[in-house]
Amino acid sequence: RVWFMVRNTGTFTGEPGLGFGNDLFYPPNNKPLIGCPETFSITFDQDQKVKHLTVGYVADRFKGNTQGDGAAVGIFRAIGLPFPSPGPVLKFAQWFGTEVVDMGAKSYSTKDVPSWWTSQEKGSEGY
Repeated sequence: RVWFMVRNTGTFTGEPGLGFGNDLFYPPNNKPLIGCPETFSITFDQDQKVKHLTVGYVADRFKGNTQGDGAAVGIFRAIGLPFPSPGPVLKFAQWFGTEVVDMGAKSYSTKDVPSWWTSQEKGSEGY
């Protein structure tokens, strides 16, 4: 396993913007992103292929303009995209986006989970 630090920076530009699937987009607004330092890790399998990636473990929540959040949540906060706090609203949004609308990432689905993954938590559970 390899651990390393990341600090995202950038400006939200470019068309059509942040895509949600089904031709839904959050338009670019030229807002800057100054991420807080985050710890990432990569776990490799026996053939040295990536097996698992962890992201978003904030190392200094007082740096940057993400309101102390890391990963995609921090990026959303920096560009002004509303994002629910951990709790029932976020849990419902993840379930609905995965199981009903099928909007991309399967953050809530339990289908096709590798046998080596032992956690029973889904989506934002444990967050």
